[in-house]
Amino acid sequence: MVRTELRAVIDSLHFRNSKRFPAFLLYIVEKALKGEAAEIKERVIGIEVFHRPSDYDTNSDPIVRNAASEVRRRLCLYYAEAPADKVVSIHLPAGSYQPELRFAGSVSSTANAGNHLKIALPIVDGLVPHVENEPAHPVVNSLDGAPRLPDRVSPRVDPGRLLLVAALLLLVAGGSLWWGLRALRKSPSDDFMSVFLDPAETVLVVVPQAPALMTGSLDKKLLTKWNQDNPDVAAEDLHAIMGVLKPLVDHQIRYRIQIDSTVTLADLRDRPVILIGGPSNAWTTKLLSSLRYHFDAGVGTIVVDSQHPSVKEWSYVTEQDDPRVVLEDCAIVARYHDPTTGGIVMVLAGAGRNGTEAAGEFVGSKTLLHDLDQRLPSGWKNRNLEVVLKTTVIGGKTGLPSIVATYLW
Repeated sequence: MVRTELRAVIDSLHFRNSKRFPAFLLYIVEKALKGEAAEIKERVIGIEVFHRPSDYDTNSDPIVRNAASEVRRRLCLYYAEAPADKVVSIHLPAGSYQPELRFAGSVSSTANAGNHLKIALPIVDGLVPHVENEPAHPVVNSLDGAPRLPDRVSPRVDPGRLLLVAALLLLVAGGSLWWGLRALRKSPSDDFMSVFLDPAETVLVVVPQAPALMTGSLDKKLLTKWNQDNPDVAAEDLHAIMGVLKPLVDHQIRYRIQIDSTVTLADLRDRPVILIGGPSNAWTTKLLSSLRYHFDAGVGTIVVDSQHPSVKEWSYVTEQDDPRVVLEDCAIVARYHDPTTGGIVMVLAGAGRNGTEAAGEFVGSKTLLHDLDQRLPSGWKNRNLEVVLKTTVIGGKTGLPSIVATYLW
């Protein structure tokens, strides 16, 4: 049962595209199941899982601590999306390398009939401790030795008062249920961005350096003020930033915004990353290049389908007489585990600026996310995803985007 659950975890979106983290989780669980939990030490893991030399310095090489932190985070994300009726779940307590099993066990007391209790059990010597259910009532032995229930005296209760108390209890229970359901209800945006909502992580948002601003979507006075206050970020990119930051702020997730030219691969490693902007963002171009939908390496303003490279249907189109007036734009929205960075990456990238603005609108749009849900098979929220958007631009203003292509893997 435990190994079946372990395999389900490792095959999930949160683990299957990584080599390091499944190897770590598989090692510590198998060790524990074999009764060798005492041997699960940082140095031993470094040597046996990550092939470090026997005398390596754990202080200067924190690979085991980093892997444990990431595995702990990914387990939290996996079980946040998993069905609530799982018989067993695997967890890694903070500050420990020894796994913990949590079993769903029924509680037999009358007060809790029908409920379930999650019982946290460490794996000790390969065995799961047996948990006895408490009896529903205390048992008292009679003089003849036969068990019997204790005598109870039923006090007299005023029926009117009883009805009043019952009504109040129903009112309180109804209110608690309503607030509980409201708290549990996820918005479509929260659902789409669930892998970024881990409070233990800081999300890195990478934006491109803004070129000279065009006057399309902003009036001259606002444009001048924006240029003075924010010389490094384009206004359309800001729309995308605001759209993607709202769920992070709502869930009190830490984030950091950084210009792409100042970001190194080390900054992107093993952490959640959001890339804003298309060909103008160097990291967008690099990380999208291996995916099915990406921007043309030569032109940059055309979305290419690597499975059908001769077909170039989506592009950034301008009026020949006035290149500042965009008639049509397109964008790529991607959310996937990137093998280069070892973490989850989201891309909101337009071929032009209006496309990037449309991508930012997509993340927070109930209509578009509902449309996406209707197009894709069940379970798509746990898989890698690419979406191609198209939008019409009139007078420099971005129209409502529409989905023109999707890809899951």
